[in-house]
Amino acid sequence: MSNRTADLDLTNATEAFCARLLAEGRSPATIAAYRRDLALLARVAGALARCPTGGNRPLLLARVAGALAPGIVCREVTAGLLDQVFSAGAVTESERGPRSAASLHRMKAAVRAFFAWADEAGVVDDNPARSIRMHRLPRKLPVFLTAAEKKRLLRELKGRTDFSALRDRAMIEVLLGTGIRLGELAALDMDDIDLDAKHLRVRAKGNVPQVKFIKTDLRTLLRRYLAERRRQGRPEMEALFLSNREGRLCQRQIANRLAHWLRKAGIEKELTPHGLRHTFATHLYGATNDLLVVQRALGHRDVSTTQIYTHLVDGQLEEALERL
Repeated sequence: MSNRTADLDLTNATEAFCARLLAEGRSPATIAAYRRDLALLARVAGALARCPTGGNRPLLLARVAGALAPGIVCREVTAGLLDQVFSAGAVTESERGPRSAASLHRMKAAVRAFFAWADEAGVVDDNPARSIRMHRLPRKLPVFLTAAEKKRLLRELKGRTDFSALRDRAMIEVLLGTGIRLGELAALDMDDIDLDAKHLRVRAKGNVPQVKFIKTDLRTLLRRYLAERRRQGRPEMEALFLSNREGRLCQRQIANRLAHWLRKAGIEKELTPHGLRHTFATHLYGATNDLLVVQRALGHRDVSTTQIYTHLVDGQLEEALERL
């Protein structure tokens, strides 16, 4: 190990680690979350290393809160120091109260992934995060539209004739008809749609290319939308879905358009565009009763990720039986 590598501090090592994640195709949101978690690790570990047990703890908290804690070299981090980090108030608490179990779980995952990389890259002599235990978090049942709510939403959209409403309907029906993610929808270009071949191409998590089947009624809607899209001009714009200012619609704008139409349809659920992916999966499982079909449609690597939809459909069955 070179002296330069051995003396690499957590802050600079974090940037090298994030560059590796980017090269591997990890999402910008994941990389940003890991960077925040590792920055907190660097501040708390640096302060703890220079303020041992029995030291001035209020000073420690002030240093961490003000991001004034001195840096720490990666090889100075031990398993014992990591135990102190994860029990420190600066980690277990936030300005709004106790940090959520999900937030702590993600930080532990970030620290484990970081030190596995650091060990492999020779930044540390041994992996101090090897002993960190991860407990499976209870899964929250996702929010989705019932069949009646889905029908109400689409009926509200079908009654509109202006181009913006047609665009919004096309976006929402693509989400409901293919189960793609919000980021994948926003990134769609004109060339990604092949109606004759009945598919659209997306870049899924990890920058993995996937092909999604487009059913007949969705192809009909997309043909109508594409014809109107071309009549709007701006053929040089690659984006499939354009804003009113003729730029690519961003994810936040798409979420706002969905929220607008949910209100118009009188649906009071706090539903995000990802909730339409859950709606797609829930209804597909209800129609097929085949978990592997849903797994393949969603592009999940592990079927355990897909199993949550069996619970959703079982819940619907229980509600139906109660009404008998």
